Amino acid sequence: MKLLSKLALTGTFALLLAGAANTAQAQINININTPSWGPAAPRGTQYYYIPEIGGYYDLPAQRYIVYRNNSWTRVASVRGYNPVNFHPVILDYRGGQPWVLIREHRVKYPKGGHPHGMPPGQAKKMRAVAPAGRPVYVVQGQGRGNNGNGHGKGHGKGKH
Repeated sequence: MKLLSKLALTGTFALLLAGAANTAQAQINININTPSWGPAAPRGTQYYYIPEIGGYYDLPAQRYIVYRNNSWTRVASVRGYNPVNFHPVILDYRGGQPWVLIREHRVKYPKGGHPHGMPPGQAKKMRAVAPAGRPVYVVQGQGRGNNGNGHGKGHGKGKH
């Protein structure tokens, strides 16, 4: 009788362990939809904006969204482009029509990138001296010590 109760207890314990293992596996969440050419995206991200094509990449569906023949179309690949050369931007947009914000995305993330070759969001306070007749671009960041008027706490040598 003792042998039978030990076997029953061992079987129950084995079933509990197997159930716990299945529960642990169900809680693991890996975003397998991120393409190899794209940046790691937080869980729940639906779209990248891709300035080079002026369109989007739908992560869950693994499809590009491009404007063709007067409408937005989902396609598997974009002819004439190598995705390795894309500079995708992770969008914080939930819904089925990211293109409703296309004007905002085109301004915020221009096709050629930042005018000084810096990625969006990486521009720091810069001042340029250009030869006569050439434009001067001034980009000011909102970093520490900068109140937006270009006069921060100076970190150079000498007296201020």
